[in-house]
Amino acid sequence: MTASRLFVLEDMFKFNHIVMDPLVEVYSLPFLIPKILESPELVIAADAPGDRLIGFILGTRVEDATEFLRDGQHMSWSHGHISALAVAHDYRKQGLATRLLATVKDLMDRQRGFYVDLFVREKNTNAIGLYESLGYVKYRWMPQFYADDHGYEMRLPLSRDVDRKSLEGIMITKLFSFGSKLYYLLMLYIFGIASIIIGGKMVE
Repeated sequence: MTASRLFVLEDMFKFNHIVMDPLVEVYSLPFLIPKILESPELVIAADAPGDRLIGFILGTRVEDATEFLRDGQHMSWSHGHISALAVAHDYRKQGLATRLLATVKDLMDRQRGFYVDLFVREKNTNAIGLYESLGYVKYRWMPQFYADDHGYEMRLPLSRDVDRKSLEGIMITKLFSFGSKLYYLLMLYIFGIASIIIGGKMVE
């Protein structure tokens, strides 16, 4: 049986067997440490019996806007962002990633966030399927977001976003994404033809 708890900096000495997996995005310590310190209540670890770290999720709270009211109080609009999610290979397909994602969602709901978003590789169909099963929606396509792959931004509206305003403009972004994909494929085709022609002339 696994147990969830807050992630602590000492866990970074325990997670090499997780983050070195080829299916996990590897981030440098200069990226991870500030994120962990930024919203420590949204960084959750999962332990197996014997206190072995088997998974973690790195969430952050992003302040979108703040409005100051007449009585001196203020109202803020924020959303959650999943910067990293990793589960040890031997513990996959057991619902651990789902539990970690649900924990961050519940925490952001309590903090009155509007939505949670994340970025995912286009080729990572398993992860995309998991996110979609939890209600995440592909909001926009991001060409060459990764060094060797395209990506998607996916969003999950939270309880406060009754009118699903966080998904406003999704049709426009989808049309733009479709146009971007066509342009990208056209450029690949043109440069492919050009390289064949140039290569043929060099052979002559």
